[in-house]
Amino acid sequence: MKHRTGYSLFLSLLLLGSGCGYSLSGMGNSLPPHMKRILVTVFQNESYEYGLESVITQELTASFNRRSGIKTVQKLSDADAILEGSIKSYEYVPTLNAQRQVTQYYINITAEVRLRDLIEDSVYWENKSYRFHEVYRISDGVSSVQTNRQEAWQDAAEDFAESIASILLEGF
Repeated sequence: MKHRTGYSLFLSLLLLGSGCGYSLSGMGNSLPPHMKRILVTVFQNESYEYGLESVITQELTASFNRRSGIKTVQKLSDADAILEGSIKSYEYVPTLNAQRQVTQYYINITAEVRLRDLIEDSVYWENKSYRFHEVYRISDGVSSVQTNRQEAWQDAAEDFAESIASILLEGF
């Protein structure tokens, strides 16, 4: 189980600001009206984490599919836009306590991400060095370091995908 630092504070600030024109995550869509169907390609994987590209692609697809007004498609001929990219690096750094037990992982993903507008034949958004950082705390009572690492890995892929979707659809 993970505990995100600052998550509660962020949620509180978001809820306080909801009366000022802000909307809750997952509810907005700031893409041009003609971008309704997105093809999410399998990201290239330049990291040493085998399979990360598949998990991130699946999570990106799921994240877009949860949003209203956006549909992911399987064929380029059906798409209004294409999301593509490459994972440049994936780093996890375990933090140990005095008993040399892992207490948390610091996750860092660096990627090149691009959303191409196929209707306008232009790059709508691009970040050549998108950095995603997260701290995943290890839950008490879970003894397997490998299990915790895999959970952190999966959670990082999900949160990375949500952060990209939020940037593109909500302008965060």
